[in-house]
Amino acid sequence: MKKRLLCSLLLTLALLLSLGVCAHAEARLDYVNDYAGILSDDQRQTLNDKAAEISRQYDCGVYVVIVKDYSSYVRGNIENFTEEVFHSYDLGYGASENGVILGLSMDDRDYDIYAHGNFGNAAFTDYGKRQLADSFRYSFQQNDWVSGLRAYLENCGNLMRSARNGEPVDIWIPDQAAGPRFDPMNILISFGVALLIAGGSVSGFKKQLKTAVAQTRASGYVPQGGVELRVKNDHFVNRTVTTRVIPRETQHRSGGHYGGTSISGSHGGSHSSGKF
Repeated sequence: MKKRLLCSLLLTLALLLSLGVCAHAEARLDYVNDYAGILSDDQRQTLNDKAAEISRQYDCGVYVVIVKDYSSYVRGNIENFTEEVFHSYDLGYGASENGVILGLSMDDRDYDIYAHGNFGNAAFTDYGKRQLADSFRYSFQQNDWVSGLRAYLENCGNLMRSARNGEPVDIWIPDQAAGPRFDPMNILISFGVALLIAGGSVSGFKKQLKTAVAQTRASGYVPQGGVELRVKNDHFVNRTVTTRVIPRETQHRSGGHYGGTSISGSHGGSHSSGKF
């Protein structure tokens, strides 16, 4: 009886342990995750290995999550989806959870890039994220998913390498508080160049005027064939002003391409989203 009871307890314990392992496995997320079935197993594994290599090299996780429709998982927008995935699965490296995740929703062809952590936000600036989107958007528009994702991973590595070297990819914005700076030498040079240009222009006009001959009759100033007077009246009849609201998705552009939006996340991260 005792032996049978002991066996039952051992089986129960083994079952509980196996369920715990299964639950842990279900909660685990790879670097590249395709729930929409746009990649073959070999393609996904190759991209996943590349993402893992880049993530370990810079101690900053690089992730991809592809779904058919993000609204099946969260309420809100694509930004809510990627942010929720990142934090629900405890993604990122280090204490500040450095990482970047690309979320793709295939039904409406939405994308979102979400960066998080001290190094993650430093490497993936708003401008950098829009440049990153430019690198994969064209391939995605052609349904070339592998090329687009490969470009995403490679350029994630490029952005992180620049940030690690102290030169994050960003737009230089002048310090407005400091005001304009006046360099006396530049002012003198500019003034001298202006004088030379002005002097040359006056000299040219003087040479042209030397060929002018005074006319003693009014006919000398009238074009051949006489003057034909025409009456032309412009009447201001009406004015129509048309206004329209600029959609949020078109407010940011970069590199001549549609660049999506950039917003701050609720967990200290930042987003850049749009269509592909």
